[in-house]
Parts: sequence; C-alpha cells; structure tokens
Amino acid sequence: MLLFFWAHWCLDCKGEAPILGRLHAEYAAKGLTVVAPTQRYGIAAGGENATPTAELAYMSDTRNRYYSSLLDVPAPVSPENLSVYGVSTTPTLVLLDRAGKVAFYHPGALSYEELRAAIDRVVSTQNR
Repeated sequence: MLLFFWAHWCLDCKGEAPILGRLHAEYAAKGLTVVAPTQRYGIAAGGENATPTAELAYMSDTRNRYYSSLLDVPAPVSPENLSVYGVSTTPTLVLLDRAGKVAFYHPGALSYEELRAAIDRVVSTQNR
C-alpha cells in the first residue's frame, strides 16, 4: 500500500499527483493500493479562513482539478491520518509491505523513477 499524504494548498503535492496516478495504474495488477490521506487546515482559496464545510468543498474542488488521476483512490480526511505516521510535511510518501510494516518513508516529492524504484524493491522482496 502506498500512502500519499497531501494538502490542498501544497504545490509539490499537485505535482506529485500525475506520478502517483501513473504508478497506481502500472502496479494495481500487482496489488498496489494507493490511499491519499489528508486533514483540514482551516483555510481555503488564497489562505482565507474557512469553516470545515467550506474547506471540505474546496478540498473536493482541488482534488477534482489537480488530482484527476487519483479520483478513484480513497482520500480520508482526519488529523489522525498524519499523526499516526509522524507526517510533518506534505507531500509525504509511505510504502507499506503486505504485513503493514513501513518499508519506505519519504517526506517531500519524488520523481517517477525514484518512487518506482522504491515500489520495485518492496514488491520484489514480497515475491521471494
């Protein structure tokens, strides 16, 4: 499982989305699941304060606009999502093996090649 911790205001997250969408399509048949946890930050467009309802609507609009290749993956919204994995920046990428153990943890964006290599290492280890 690949966890993609993102924020609606994060430019690097928006840049990472097409890479994740491509890898999700390539590795789905091998059992890779992608989940995109996030949380509310109390802001919406332009950094303006937002009610939870307004922010969730803005998050949905942002997701539809910038994360179209990931619309089929779950995107749970909760502060616990980030705290459980010690996420302090977005994007953060966490790859779990089939036993649920963290096999790869990377705060910040990665290129397609770097993330693909990490996925290949985990997949090849599990297929031995």
